[in-house]
Amino acid sequence: MGILPQDDWVDVPPLDEFSLDNTANSVHGRKNRLLRIDRENHRFSEIEQLFRKGWRHRKKNRPRVQLIFKVLWPESMLEPYLAYRSSVQQTVRAKDMRGNEQLLFHGTDRACLLAETRNNVVLCSLQKCSMCSILRTSFEVKRCGSKNAFKRFGHGIYTTSCSSKADDYTSNLSNEASLRVMLVSRVVVGKPYKRYRNAVDLIGPPLGYHSIAGEIGWDLNYDETVTYRNETIRPAYLVVYGEKEESPVTVKEFISSMFKTPLAS
Repeated sequence: MGILPQDDWVDVPPLDEFSLDNTANSVHGRKNRLLRIDRENHRFSEIEQLFRKGWRHRKKNRPRVQLIFKVLWPESMLEPYLAYRSSVQQTVRAKDMRGNEQLLFHGTDRACLLAETRNNVVLCSLQKCSMCSILRTSFEVKRCGSKNAFKRFGHGIYTTSCSSKADDYTSNLSNEASLRVMLVSRVVVGKPYKRYRNAVDLIGPPLGYHSIAGEIGWDLNYDETVTYRNETIRPAYLVVYGEKEESPVTVKEFISSMFKTPLAS
């Protein structure tokens, strides 16, 4: 077999950070769609700070972040997003070199116990579980309004930098769930068109813009970002938050703690 001359070698771009095929995301040779981030990892601190900073409702106590998972994707699901991001970057020349990509929050229904513990990492197949549906195929514009009929800026995909606002749309449909789970997504905001008033008939931003930025003012108390194409967004992290319910102490455990000696089974 012949070897190509060095001048004919083709540079292969590195795999995306959120690629399922990226070896950095493999744990003991296993690949899961959700990868738990250790609390000591700097990325945990970054996402936790983003969540805490975004909690702006004064009458809502800021909850404790319990777990953070990284969401991994097959290359086939990442390619449309990365291609769109690259095309937007050519237009806006954003300083981040990613088409003004932002990490934004989204709250939705969870019908299962995904991410309730560090080991619950398998997506469910329950039809009413919007969380697992989004994690399986990402967001779809056609499903806009399936939960909330009012669409402030028309038929699009809604996100926000305000985690406490996204929390308003986060719900557990399972009685066994005690923690709450919120999506943090990569969103190609590009050049946003700012709006201060509702515009429920919108189907996209004006020509030359890539998204709608709902600004605080006349009709909004907290910001919103709306995009109108499926390839504008991919979930990146899951933030698990709230207070864990303490398991009741058994008589055996109580006596053991009193005498500080283990009891025979």
